[in-house]
Amino acid sequence: MTVNEVYIKFIRSRKLNGLSKKTIESYKNFVGIFVHYTGPEKDLYSLSQNDLEDYIAYQVDRDISKNTFATYICHFKVFVRWVCENYDVNFTYKTIKVPKSSKKIVRIYSDSDIKEMFDMICYPVEWIERRNKAIIAFMLDSGIRQAEVCNLKHDCVFCDTERMIVYGKGDKERIVPLGRLSAVLYKEYRALCPFQSEMAFVTKTGEMMKTNTIKLMVRKLNKKLPFDISSHKLRHNFATNYCLDMYNKNGNIDIYRLMVIMGHEDINTTRRYLHLANEIIASSEHVSHLDDIFGK
Repeated sequence: MTVNEVYIKFIRSRKLNGLSKKTIESYKNFVGIFVHYTGPEKDLYSLSQNDLEDYIAYQVDRDISKNTFATYICHFKVFVRWVCENYDVNFTYKTIKVPKSSKKIVRIYSDSDIKEMFDMICYPVEWIERRNKAIIAFMLDSGIRQAEVCNLKHDCVFCDTERMIVYGKGDKERIVPLGRLSAVLYKEYRALCPFQSEMAFVTKTGEMMKTNTIKLMVRKLNKKLPFDISSHKLRHNFATNYCLDMYNKNGNIDIYRLMVIMGHEDINTTRRYLHLANEIIASSEHVSHLDDIFGK
């Protein structure tokens, strides 16, 4: 059996496991490089542990970031583990170490940042401008992903009760909050939109939106601002501000509620937002010992 034949079976197994198209494409891209590196027609049973280490060394020598390298190795290890579990091969996944990605603190937008963000959203066609503002509001105020914006249906947006039903990774359904401003922007957009679609948001020709359309819109907005924004940063801001607002209101943070709203499978994914929120809270409530000593 060739490496390429095993690779095809692996990708098929990802599909049968119900992984999203985006995740499957990631496996194709990251694992496909290994197939190309070894040679598609190479016999699987001729591969050795040394071959795996040579491939990892090849990735180390490439001009890529630490985070990208970690992503390559993570996907590669999943593939090797699957092979080891399904075939009697001469290597193991257990010695493959996935390096930790470098962590950068994402900017938490101030009130003036957010106001400037919305001021910079402009478009010659009024209904498209309203649409773009509503999309940014949904991501910043509800934490939904690009794909979830694209797949959102109009009858799943409940402006009166301020909530939405979205379909996340693996087509899993969940309820997320909808702010009053977001609801107003959405209703204004729908009232002006010349197309009556079952989808919440449509393109300028009335078709279902694609993630690339939103990505391009956010990228254009990013160029107008003195700070960086992206769909991921908007989602990150929602999660962190949710923690801060909950603490300011109740004096505590229910991380499990946030986990449900974000659509996370693992609570550890959600904890990073709690950690950042606690850093902000700790720094804002800090009492300087030196200031007390010197009366500043």
